[in-house]
Amino acid sequence: MERITQNVLTEEMLPIARMNGEDFEKMKVSVDGYNTEIFISENYGSDKIVILFNELHPHWEEVFTTKYFFFGTPGEM
Repeated sequence: MERITQNVLTEEMLPIARMNGEDFEKMKVSVDGYNTEIFISENYGSDKIVILFNELHPHWEEVFTTKYFFFGTPGEM
């Protein structure tokens, strides 16, 4: 059985997909009540946040990605 914990997410907690292709594990989180996997994709110039939805989100559909992200308050992006 999978253990479920509830923590306030900060940017420092997010796994990073390195450009060198080394393995990493995506973090499972809930976004707008939808189960997702989240990580930061390392890129030249600026990194991007990637959120993969396990089921279609009414606005973002299967994936949300942007290089314009900021965690001003823990738990809020």
